[in-house]
Amino acid sequence: MTATKIDTSHPPVDVEPFRPKVPVPRPTPPNNFVHLRTLQVLPKLLSNPLEALSADAFTMPITYSAIFSNPIALVHEPAAIKYLFVERPDLLRADPVRQAVLKPPLREGLLTAEGATWRRSRKLIAPVFAPRHIDSFAIAMRERTEHYVATLHHRTDNTLLIADEMAALAYSVLSQTLFTGDLDDESEQVLADVAFFLKHLSQPDPLDFLNMSDRWPRLTKLRGQKALRRLRQGVRRTAQNRKQRIDQGAEVPDDFLTLLLNTTGDDDRGLSLDEVEDNIITFIAAGHETTARALAWTLYLLANDEDARQRCEAEIDALKTDDLDPHLWGDHLPFTTACFEESMRLFPPASMIGRQAVEDVDHNGLVINKDATVLVSPWALHRHETLWDDPAAFKPLRFLGEARKSIDRFAYLPFGMGQRVCIGQRFAMQEAQIALAILLRNFRFDYAGAEPPWPVMKITIQPHNAMPMKVTART
Repeated sequence: MTATKIDTSHPPVDVEPFRPKVPVPRPTPPNNFVHLRTLQVLPKLLSNPLEALSADAFTMPITYSAIFSNPIALVHEPAAIKYLFVERPDLLRADPVRQAVLKPPLREGLLTAEGATWRRSRKLIAPVFAPRHIDSFAIAMRERTEHYVATLHHRTDNTLLIADEMAALAYSVLSQTLFTGDLDDESEQVLADVAFFLKHLSQPDPLDFLNMSDRWPRLTKLRGQKALRRLRQGVRRTAQNRKQRIDQGAEVPDDFLTLLLNTTGDDDRGLSLDEVEDNIITFIAAGHETTARALAWTLYLLANDEDARQRCEAEIDALKTDDLDPHLWGDHLPFTTACFEESMRLFPPASMIGRQAVEDVDHNGLVINKDATVLVSPWALHRHETLWDDPAAFKPLRFLGEARKSIDRFAYLPFGMGQRVCIGQRFAMQEAQIALAILLRNFRFDYAGAEPPWPVMKITIQPHNAMPMKVTART
């Protein structure tokens, strides 16, 4: 079976591309107004960091600023990003503010572990995400999405909060591939707990910017603790039960949990139950959240671009899903995949990448002092005026053919880069391709909000109103 051929020529010149409503970059105050800048920016950093970015972040390769006199280098030059994160990662360590936000809930998961702990965990977990394992999960992804679609066909209401719906779908897929649905009976509670602890634990506290000791309580984060404890208890209970069955020689599912419990290193040591728990919490919090948001934003963008939506539908309708293993569907959906990739450009899952310099850096015009914060904002990088043509517009064709080849590897970072690139990127892309194929074959999604969804940065970029959409069956 050959891939569906898609016309990659540009649409008629009189068709204006869709430009989603987003925060307007704020004016940049003079460099000598450090304290004024802090007073102006801090409220935005605490509520929605996207609104704190200044105009020069979208036009300059490197910008320098400070928060409470702590120096910050915002790096949006692909060569400099490559140098820091790929060629010389030894120059950087975890950013203290980022760790203050993420370390308490995620502990020693791959997203927050450092040094020897991270290296050992990454080496042990990498085989779990081997292509053969990810490909084997495609059937579960298809089954869970088809089950979700079947429930939609029986819903009496046709205006849904799509951000919440995609979170439920993504969690259903993750639950099946993580632990074969062992927590299905608790799925509603788990989803509620994840949403609650992400809301209350994923934003920096003012004390984080002051590098205050953990002994100073972060009052802004107290509300999410109960939800996090309940989530951890469920994961720990499931992991303990599975390990007991493995030790007894019982038959167990070949899912992520079993793979994590069975993986061993050169020293025959595997992951401890604590490490398994931390990484599953990380997968649930970061993995399902990122895919869910990316799917919701893709549906929103397609709802505002009739030409792109029709092309996706034609491509998907031509796909003979019953004759092709679902892990291969993406190979036959180039335009649909391009729409998803363009969605991740405009609304990147990893919206801020933060590190701290361990020594002075002076390389090809990149000058960073020791202990300065080094930030890459994919939100600004993906909209940078020197790197993208018409960066505010939804243009899926930029991810097809020769146009795709012209994109600098370090100008587009939906899954991060370097040693700490997202280990689950293949899983996420496969899940998204399967989900979009099934969703768009069955339904049309039209935005139904009174005002455009406003992007708000938490761990991911979320719509402020959960994105109400009218869902209409196509078949």
